[in-house]
Amino acid sequence: MSRPIRFSEIEEAPDPAPFNGNSAAPRLAEPTLTLRCRLLTTDQDSLEALRYARRAMLREEWTRGVEEDEPSLEDAVFSASEVTWSVRASVAASGRSKLAELVERANRARADLTARK
Repeated sequence: MSRPIRFSEIEEAPDPAPFNGNSAAPRLAEPTLTLRCRLLTTDQDSLEALRYARRAMLREEWTRGVEEDEPSLEDAVFSASEVTWSVRASVAASGRSKLAELVERANRARADLTARK
């Protein structure tokens, strides 16, 4: 049996303040940060299970909407080996919990896929 799907957080980097090109005082907005996680398993079944779980979670967000202080998984950028997600600093913990839920669902989906083979 292959290893379970896992993410390893690479770093939490605060996003730089945007430069608007003029000398006016910048509008104070809530700071954002970028969550970066490396995917620790990249076999084909794991990637397919992760895609499946992500699509399911996105459909749920689109159906029920997202709460005001909940980051949307739609804003996360996925590659075959990494996830990068810019979120407001105040909702970073919620973003991490969504990624944990995604991994949990992906592992269940992979187990179902493996059982069918």
